[in-house]
Parts: sequence; structure tokens; C-alpha cells
Amino acid sequence: MIRSRRSQTPLFAIAASLAAFAAVIGGIYRRVMYPPLPRPDDERIRIAAVGDSNTYGAGMLFRGRTRRSYPARLEQLLGGQYQVLNYGVNRRTLQREGDLPYDATPFAAASIAAEADIVLIMLGSNDARDGNWDASRFESELEAFVDRFRARGATVHLLTPPIAYENRLGVHWWIIEEEVAPIVRRVAETLGVGLIDVFEITRSCTRSHPDGIHLDARASAIVAEAVAEELQRPSRPAEQTPSHTHPHGGSGPGSPVRA
Repeated sequence: MIRSRRSQTPLFAIAASLAAFAAVIGGIYRRVMYPPLPRPDDERIRIAAVGDSNTYGAGMLFRGRTRRSYPARLEQLLGGQYQVLNYGVNRRTLQREGDLPYDATPFAAASIAAEADIVLIMLGSNDARDGNWDASRFESELEAFVDRFRARGATVHLLTPPIAYENRLGVHWWIIEEEVAPIVRRVAETLGVGLIDVFEITRSCTRSHPDGIHLDARASAIVAEAVAEELQRPSRPAEQTPSHTHPHGGSGPGSPVRA
């Protein structure tokens, strides 16, 4: 019996080590996939980038995501008086009935609580994933999603999702091209909010993505440049301009953004 117990001791030690290793890996995974919420800076003009993995920067996950995602590039382009808050969450859908809805994450509430001056919304790629797509539901929920930010006085810009290619992630590229992007364009026109056609931008500058879905550093930089250019245009129509005075002084939402 003594010999049997001794022989089991190394097995228990190995099992405990494997469990500890799995816990560490799980913690790292959660930290990478769901990073801490960004902290708004009251001293700067705030831009909330709301979206899925292409906002998060999954295409540069281990290649400097915090510096090379499109929100990070945008902040570099606009200059120090602007803060671009990255509220991108991997694999999330706009639709609440999707398999992984954006609204089920703390980033949804935090993006509203940030009281951002400008909100950039780029969701829809994961709504084109197996079993998620419902065109009428997506359109109505997108309108409601925009209105929640406009009710807070933010200037909203809708971004179509990037072009998608053949992939193993279950995202149907033709749904993005034929349904998601046209709906985003239509909602922007109906609500009178800004539109940045990331689909067309990426169609013209890419022939593929590393995994068929996610923007690489080059494509993210091009998207950031297009967004910065749009934000630097003259003021939007009156329905886009908040009635309150800009809390930080100087140019507010709806005013030209100057880097």
C-alpha cells in the first residue's frame, strides 16, 4: 500500500501542474480577447470606436494590436487632443439574437457611459455568420443602436464592415456584400448620420485578408486614414449636431476635426 501511494504522488503533481498551466493560459486568453475597458479622458475630445474583432484589431493580435488597430492608428492621425477609445469585442454581433451579441458585453454599456463626442459603429461581419443573419431584424436593431448614442448628444458615423473573402470562420462573404453593407448604407441615409464605406475602401485596397476576415496592419492603417479624412470634413447637417455645448471647449461633435 505504501508503495502504491508513493507511485500515485507524481501523477497528482503532474495533474496539478497541468491544471495550473491551463488556468494561466485561460487567464491570458481572457485578457487578450477581452482586455480591460478603456478609460475616458475628460481633458480630450472622445471618439468611441464600437465594433467587433476588426475594431479590436484581431488581425494584429500578436503584432502590436494596441498600436496598429484602426482606432489606434486613428488616434495617431488626429493628434493628442483626441482620444480614440477602442470598444471592439471579438466575434460579436449587432443583433441581440445573435450567438454572441455585442450588448451582452460590458463594452456596450461602457461605450454609452463614456459620453463620447463622436461614435464610430462598425458591426455586421459576425451577423453574417452561420445562423445569425436576419435582414429586417439587423436593420431595425442598427437604427436603435445608432439612436442610443445620438440620444446622448454624440455625432454618429456608421462604417460598413470590411470586405470578406473565403474563410473558415463561418462568415458568409456574400451576405456582407449583398445585404449587410447595403443595409448599413441605407440606415445612414435614413437617419442622416455619417457613412464611411469601409467595404468599398477595403475592396479597392485588398485582394485577401490573412484569414479571409480580419484586416492586417496595412488595411487597418488605410481604414484609419479614411476615417480621419471623413472626420475632418465640414460640419454635418443640423440633425447630427448636438444641442448642448461641447464640454471640453473648442470644436465639438459635428465640427471639423483638426489634427
